[in-house]
Amino acid sequence: AALALDPKNVKGILASGSIIQDHNDMDIALIRYRVAAVQTPSSAQLWNNIGMCFFGKGMHIAAISCLKRALYFDPFEWIISYNLGLVHLCTKQYASAFHFLSASINLKPNFPPSYMYLGIILAKLEDFDNSRNAYRRAIEMESDHLFHLNYAITLYNHDQNVEASKHFEIAKELFDGLDEESKKADPDVIKRIEALGRVLGDEKP
Repeated sequence: AALALDPKNVKGILASGSIIQDHNDMDIALIRYRVAAVQTPSSAQLWNNIGMCFFGKGMHIAAISCLKRALYFDPFEWIISYNLGLVHLCTKQYASAFHFLSASINLKPNFPPSYMYLGIILAKLEDFDNSRNAYRRAIEMESDHLFHLNYAITLYNHDQNVEASKHFEIAKELFDGLDEESKKADPDVIKRIEALGRVLGDEKP
């Protein structure tokens, strides 16, 4: 492995840090990234990964600071703008979230989750028509349980219960088709399915 050969190998550190980060051990990943930061302080990928570690730890201000540094080093890397959109969405800074998600879509227009998050943001900005268009674009590109579930929630919040029920049923069907590990990966999804099922009159999500 690259790390075994040279503990300061930057590409090896980034790769191993990303793997650790994907398994949610943010503190160990941050230690790895600090080593890399000494070697390549102007690496956009590095600062993006550090930013998402802070995001995973719930440290949103630090996450935004690191991601903006990453964007400074590589303004045309779509994933940085995408991540900035997600962090600003989580901090309820919806205008900023819209700005960064739109920039990400301009750079990479074929990534379906971007349109789902854009749909969420536009609904928060009270632009329901364009929110629907964004959700539809995501669903046209890929039929994913999260796309249908979030669209159903947005439709319900705008008193479109018939259409909300339709997308809720599709979301449940897609979710039920996942393997057990995937189902347990995000407990919040199960809670949202149960909550929406109750308000739509379906007691068995």
